[in-house]
Amino acid sequence: MTHMPAQSALAAIASLTQVLSAENAALQVLDIPAANLLLAEKNAATDALTQALRAKPTLPQSARTTVEDLMRLAAANKALLERALAAQKRVMSCIARAVPKALGDARPYAATGRTRPPPHMPPISLCARV
Repeated sequence: MTHMPAQSALAAIASLTQVLSAENAALQVLDIPAANLLLAEKNAATDALTQALRAKPTLPQSARTTVEDLMRLAAANKALLERALAAQKRVMSCIARAVPKALGDARPYAATGRTRPPPHMPPISLCARV
């Protein structure tokens, strides 16, 4: 028979596994809005697991595969989040380089040969709906 702390931990593991599976599927195709919709659920599942593990439950041997699956999903989630952040950084860099060009600076290059923003670059706000 599984004790109450172990049952709570197993339920929390199952919940976090489900959320990470959904988030990983969204991140795999870089569907950032879909991944963002899972944030509250992911935080709740993570908090529930953290709380359940504070009781130091003794999990049955049969839960080993479940825990290993969660660990694999968490590692994949980390890699997918890093990939999404790198993609976002590339997009933001492209936009940051494009804005001064779009404003039409007559002297776009500095002495080092690098592009530079106009001397009095106005504040710019960008918005995109995906």
